[in-house]
Amino acid sequence: MRTLHVKIACVTMLGLCAAVASLWVNHRGKVQKMEERIGSMPTKSVCVGRFIVDVPEHAVVTYRPASLAGWDISTIQETDVDFGLRVQQKADLLATHRNERGGVALEVVQEVKNDDVKGKIFLFDRRWIALMRAGKEVVSEIVAIDALVRSNGISYEFKADFKRPTQIDQLKKILHQLHAVLDAHIPEGAGFCFDRGFIRDPLTAEENEHASIFFGIKEHPDLAISLSTSAGIAGGRTLLQRDADSEVQKEHASQFHRLRIGARSLNGIPGEEVLQRVDELNGAKVHGFMWQSRGDKTDVYLPSLSLELDTGMGKPGKPINSSLSDAEALALWDKISASLRRRPVGATTPSGASL
Repeated sequence: MRTLHVKIACVTMLGLCAAVASLWVNHRGKVQKMEERIGSMPTKSVCVGRFIVDVPEHAVVTYRPASLAGWDISTIQETDVDFGLRVQQKADLLATHRNERGGVALEVVQEVKNDDVKGKIFLFDRRWIALMRAGKEVVSEIVAIDALVRSNGISYEFKADFKRPTQIDQLKKILHQLHAVLDAHIPEGAGFCFDRGFIRDPLTAEENEHASIFFGIKEHPDLAISLSTSAGIAGGRTLLQRDADSEVQKEHASQFHRLRIGARSLNGIPGEEVLQRVDELNGAKVHGFMWQSRGDKTDVYLPSLSLELDTGMGKPGKPINSSLSDAEALALWDKISASLRRRPVGATTPSGASL
């Protein structure tokens, strides 16, 4: 009788093992097909700073305002007429303002005529700041220096509130290096990409060039992906160091599920990644993926880079369940992150051409 029971148990166990194996094979087959589908997904290339990343072909890509040498840079789509009106309105408005000593705020208006770049530079709003140096009071003067320019049907606005008056020459140099980027072309010369614009070299890490994008996919409205690049920034603590010291993760350890963590280089760019699924307080299961480079503050080609992917993005404070499984999120992440690379630099495109 005992022998019979043992045989029955063995047969039952074998059947269970076979069923589990069959389920695993089916699951792995589905995952493999899904990975192949995402792997073969059509993409388009986007230039961010000095880098290129491939994003899903139908992704909606939005650039955030860029910055360079202390100027915030915005790109504006408008007609020639609207641009002219905006320049005139700014000049008229500043002409009515007074500085802190009661003088006319608008001190300088300079015409910009560089190849295809046209517009005006405004120097205004002088302020006097008293500082103590070596026991003596020293008065420094700062001004705001803005530029409104247009090239090949695209308008750009450069804004800086705290500049020395002599730095107007630095802005002139930057504007001389500015080119419009048409039809999402990838520039060929050495330089810095931002929203429909390109500033060719020479630029240095000390000018702290910064650009960033975020994008989503219509079929997955809870998905948000972003990439940012900042040159000349001190490294500080690494991603893995910050992750290891996270008090939130220590207090809610059971809610954080590590999918992958560790050092990872992307096409020769050293970095680290932390990929997690998180159980939110409202029960939603979401993903939080991050990769950050280990940059060199003296090298524009080794800036501080940050790539992030988040799912479960609902209304503020109300996360929702991820529309992607762990395997789908990982496959999409690997597809996008593996494409991040330095933009190849060829011959500089002639002035006025589509870069």
